[in-house]
Amino acid sequence: MIPLFKVRCPKKGDRLGKKINDVFKSGMITEGKYSDEFEQMLSDYIGNPNSVLVNSCTSALTLAYRLAGVTQGSEIIVTPLTCMATNEPAFNMGAKLVFADIDPLTGNIDPESVRKKITNKTKAISAVHWAGQPFDISEINSIAKEHGIKVIEDAAHALGASYKGSPIGSPHSSDYTCFSFQAIKHLTTGDGGLLACKTKEDSDRAKKLRWFGLDRKYKGNKWNQDITECGYKFHMNNIIAAIGIQQMKYIDSTVKTHRRNGLYYDKFIDNPRVQKLKRPASSKSSYWIYSLLVDDKESFREHLNSNDIACDEVHVRNDKYSVFSDFKEEELPGVDEFEKRMLNIPVGWWVKKRAAKRIVDVINKYENNK
Repeated sequence: MIPLFKVRCPKKGDRLGKKINDVFKSGMITEGKYSDEFEQMLSDYIGNPNSVLVNSCTSALTLAYRLAGVTQGSEIIVTPLTCMATNEPAFNMGAKLVFADIDPLTGNIDPESVRKKITNKTKAISAVHWAGQPFDISEINSIAKEHGIKVIEDAAHALGASYKGSPIGSPHSSDYTCFSFQAIKHLTTGDGGLLACKTKEDSDRAKKLRWFGLDRKYKGNKWNQDITECGYKFHMNNIIAAIGIQQMKYIDSTVKTHRRNGLYYDKFIDNPRVQKLKRPASSKSSYWIYSLLVDDKESFREHLNSNDIACDEVHVRNDKYSVFSDFKEEELPGVDEFEKRMLNIPVGWWVKKRAAKRIVDVINKYENNK
């Protein structure tokens, strides 16, 4: 079976165990030397010095919503087609989730639907780069600017993607961009995240908020500082960061292989019963997953599984959960269509060229005889 996901681990010769042992020997296992180094490496990779390393993408999103001014009673426009980690932080802040529709040919948020959902209570727009394919950042930011609200990019799928020539997360992106280093992402530290801010002012504030509202770089006794706003315990520790430093050796080749396989599928999957996603020329996907659209998902799933190819939806619409029942929208036709037809196939670094060809051959032979 060609798996849908696989955890990318450092190679045997990388001496990861020694690096982690060095962390323990130092006696400094919380935030410090290694987390600083990893944060700088990530900042360099996305080209944004205003980057804040945290312990999960959920923490990054929580900080982004806080910085955007989301509070009890605020409205935040979100997509229902995502991991619950996108929406639960705003819900936990007491915000009203306003679900926007998506483009059924991309899985990304629909700007026109967003425009119709804005009210005088709207504080922010939070949108996902589905499968690593950037949404229309310029259009969403244009709408936000008209109304004086913030934009949060959930880039959990999109490390290594770009929009109009700039890396996702760069200062040319939105107010806030959130990345994930969870187990099955392009780069994994077991769990972890990064918040990339447009301004230094926001990143400085986020660095305090990630550790109780205190500045860990404070010269002198840290505990003598005044806490002017309560924060969280969101920092990444040195043990996890040491893993991240080793993983950074592979990020370029990992994204390159995902993209190679994705572009191969884009070119060679050719079956009238199977529809590929629309890919705007203005962006480059990181191809974290590869979504296809079919009219009979179960028939297609059975065909793939019988040929030893794994497939899955990966995420389900959040508005199906009872916790979000108060926010359910009556009509989201794009979400309805996409959820009904979408399945994902293996596209990652573990899919060798021969396996990618076999996947294409199997898909091109698919016939729905039901």
